[in-house]
Amino acid sequence: MSDEEFMFDDGDEEYAFEYEEEGESDELTIESKYYNAKTQRDDFPVALAEFQAVVSEDEQNGRSDWGFKATKQILKMYLKQTDSADNQQKILEYYDRMLDFVSKSIVTRNYAEKSVNNMLERVSLGAASSFTRVFYQKTLDVLKQTKNDRLWLRTSLRLGRLQLEQRQFQHLEKLLAELRLSCLDDAGNIIHERGTQLLEINALYLGMYVEQEETRKLKVTYLESVSVRSAIPHPRIMGFIRECGGKMYMNERNWESAQVNFFDAFKNYDEAGSPQRVQMLKYLVLASMLSETEVNPLSSPEAMSYEGDPDIIAMTSLVKAYENQNVTEFERILHDNKAAILDDPFVARYIGDLRRTFRMQALHSAVAPYTRIRIDMLGRRLKIEPAEVEELLVGLILDKRLRASIDQEKGILLLHQETSDETQYEAVSGWATGLEAMVRQAFAVLS
Repeated sequence: MSDEEFMFDDGDEEYAFEYEEEGESDELTIESKYYNAKTQRDDFPVALAEFQAVVSEDEQNGRSDWGFKATKQILKMYLKQTDSADNQQKILEYYDRMLDFVSKSIVTRNYAEKSVNNMLERVSLGAASSFTRVFYQKTLDVLKQTKNDRLWLRTSLRLGRLQLEQRQFQHLEKLLAELRLSCLDDAGNIIHERGTQLLEINALYLGMYVEQEETRKLKVTYLESVSVRSAIPHPRIMGFIRECGGKMYMNERNWESAQVNFFDAFKNYDEAGSPQRVQMLKYLVLASMLSETEVNPLSSPEAMSYEGDPDIIAMTSLVKAYENQNVTEFERILHDNKAAILDDPFVARYIGDLRRTFRMQALHSAVAPYTRIRIDMLGRRLKIEPAEVEELLVGLILDKRLRASIDQEKGILLLHQETSDETQYEAVSGWATGLEAMVRQAFAVLS
């Protein structure tokens, strides 16, 4: 038996030990036939015939959980077969029979829920999207009919995650609109008790808007999500919401807000035990460097335990080169750690911004000791073309981070050293205070 078969094999099946009493011989006979059929599962035709015999006998005896179990085993066997149209039709046929047991409460509610979830998990692993949609819709129809609202919601959200993964945005939007209505009252206000449910729905909306690059809708949904106070969401859901918020603010070049959101996303993913926490740390480091903060983003107790992760080691080395304004080392780390840094599409999108921020900082420090310096010399120091140096200098001057002017004809940067009005005022004020003290001292001597 393969690992996959072991993982899914009857984990949802209920077992019971019963003593034989008068009148139970028929049930014991069907039970022994069921277990005998299970031993034949490696031989599809033989096992199928024996399980079908169990189903037929169960129908003659008035239907019981043995018929349900046999139907479920036939369904599992067909799910392992080739993905042909005939096979899919058989799957749907036996799934209808299985759901009929559920709708008529022939098996316990708990056992039915576990069995349905097991089947949904199997179908979600690789079936065609159209077939999966039909399979899920059959499930949802029966759950609505039996008024199993909790499982209906969980199944709808599971379908939504699958549609997001398969980029079926048209179907996803229709599903989410229906789910969202269940969280609002007649006036369109959020029902207090359904705040957690709304956040799970909004997380799917956010995932869709990120993929579609719908920035306006993304921001509206994000701001609504973080304003919900009547919810206790799973930390994985809150982590995803904060991750989307961080990406949204990065797109707006609001590095400080992105930094806050990525740190919150990291903490939530860390609490949930999700591997996404390492990726959030990478994004946190990226946002921190872009915001030019002096605080080490990995200095928090939660983050320090991941400093040994290979991806984080690469980002930590990049931070050190950034802080030391070591241009050669900065570029070497980017080149040597391509898999850990540049292969992440989100990080790669902002490497241009990071290089510009890094070079502007290095350039600002490089010109500090001079009153005038050649632009081509700065280019050699930063290992970039003079034209790019000039562009960076213009940015520093316009941002008022550098008091200077550029002599383009001679290719020279002229730094202005004249004292500012505020400094002149402070100097005159100090001189006046000193003079006043001298006058008082003179009067004291004369008196």
